This record gives sequence, C-alpha cells and structure tokens, in this order.
Amino acid sequence: MEPLPPVKEVEYRCIINKAFDEISGMEYTTFSFETAKEFSSFRYEIAVRYKLEPGTIVFRVLGMTATRMMMPSFGTAKSVLKVPHLPYGAYMVTFIKSDGSENQFMMEFTKKGMQILKPIPRKRFIDLIIDPHAALPGGKILTTVTKITAEPLIPRTIQKRLPVPPTPEELAILESLKTETPEERDAREEMELFGGKKRLSKKELAESEKELRKLGDKPTAAAKKTNGTKTKKAAAAKNGAKSKSNGKSAPKKAAKPVKKKAAPKPKAKPAKKAKKKK
Repeated sequence: MEPLPPVKEVEYRCIINKAFDEISGMEYTTFSFETAKEFSSFRYEIAVRYKLEPGTIVFRVLGMTATRMMMPSFGTAKSVLKVPHLPYGAYMVTFIKSDGSENQFMMEFTKKGMQILKPIPRKRFIDLIIDPHAALPGGKILTTVTKITAEPLIPRTIQKRLPVPPTPEELAILESLKTETPEERDAREEMELFGGKKRLSKKELAESEKELRKLGDKPTAAAKKTNGTKTKKAAAAKNGAKSKSNGKSAPKKAAKPVKKKAAPKPKAKPAKKAKKKK
C-alpha cells in the first residue's frame, strides 16, 4: 500500500460498511459519520443529507443537532445513513461541508467488496474508512487515515548532551528525601540492634532451646571436671581423717623464732653554748 499524503487534522470520519435488513430483505450500504473530536459535556448528532445520481453520490454535512435524549453524556457526534444497494461500478463520492468546502473521492463497488481509487485529495476535512467486512480482498486503498510521524521537539544537539553528574551533597540530599519501605526499616533496625548479625527465626530459636534443654539434662565437660576435683578433695580428706584416727599424725616442723628488730636510739642533741655574762 502506497503512503497517502499526510493531513495535519481532519474534522470528520466516514466508515463504509454493508448491512442486510431482514424485514425488508434488502441489502444496504451504510455510511457512518462521526467527528474526530469528542465532546466532554453533551453528545450531538451530525445532520447529513445525500443525493444519489448515476455514477455520483453527494453528501452534504449541514451541521450538528442535539440528540433527543437530554441526559448529559460525552463522546463523538455520530450519524448513520443507509443507502440502497448500489449498482456495481466506479462512483464519484463528493462530501460538502457547511462552509461550502468540498472533498471528492473515487470509489469502486464490486461484488467482492469496495476500495478507494486514486487520486486522494491532499487537503481534506474527512477521512474514509472501509470496514474489513465490506472491503475488497487485496484492495490497494481501504482507508485514507495517515499516520503522521511525530518530529522530536528537542533538537539533536541537546539530545546528545550528557547530563551533569550530581555532586556528593546532592546525592546525600536525594538519599535523605527517599522514603523507607517497611522491609528497609526492619533491616536498618536489625543492624542497629544486632550489629550486622543475622536475626534468628522462630524455628531456629525453638531448635536452640531444645538443644539447651538436652544439654541441661546431661553433665557437660566442665561439670565433669569440677565433679572430678571435688571427688579427689573428698578422698584426700577421708585419708587424712583415717590417719588421725590411727594416731599416726605427720610430725610438725618447729617454727623458727622471729627476731625482733631493735628500736633505733634517738640521736643526742648538741649542747647549747652558755651565754657569757658582761
């Protein structure tokens, strides 16, 4: 599909489809008109009239009218026209706006479907869209909606500039402005309380309590050592008591006399010279 001439803004869209009326047993070609913009407070209807002639179809958009329902709503203004089954062939479809501006399109209606022929007006206020149900299989132009590539608003020279790295003061300010999550707060409190040690879970605490209870029931190595020393001392005391009862006490060594140091004699004071009488 060849690219169509781009259009900045269109006012209306016309969706073309097929419809079958079971009551009358007739097949219709439907032209659904809608505005490109949406109304925020109230919905309107588009007043459209058409004129059918051999090889030409003329649609005149008169304006917008209020709907019969006075309830406020939002959305695009819409209107649907049912045109009786058109003989197969090429048609010149003309759309006339209320200010008198016109757009003309060449369309081909076949047994298999519809398609839009060239030329496509460059300046147009309406876009044609053929529904996939009514489109010609393998048709070249099935819609006049163009996708405009949005140009970058920032010049390339500015896009290539690298951002200035933040200073340490700015980084500290950014870190202080960050909000702590509950997980981060718990981790920080654990670091402050336990000094980086991992906090034991409930299962680990229960297992450690069980091990301590088991160790409390059995004598530990330290307890065995203390018990051994106590038994040795008790055996020695029993042996001493037996020796005393037998009367064979160990000879005691005589205590050495302690020499007392003599007190130092006070030094004699020098005699005072007698004063001579005049």
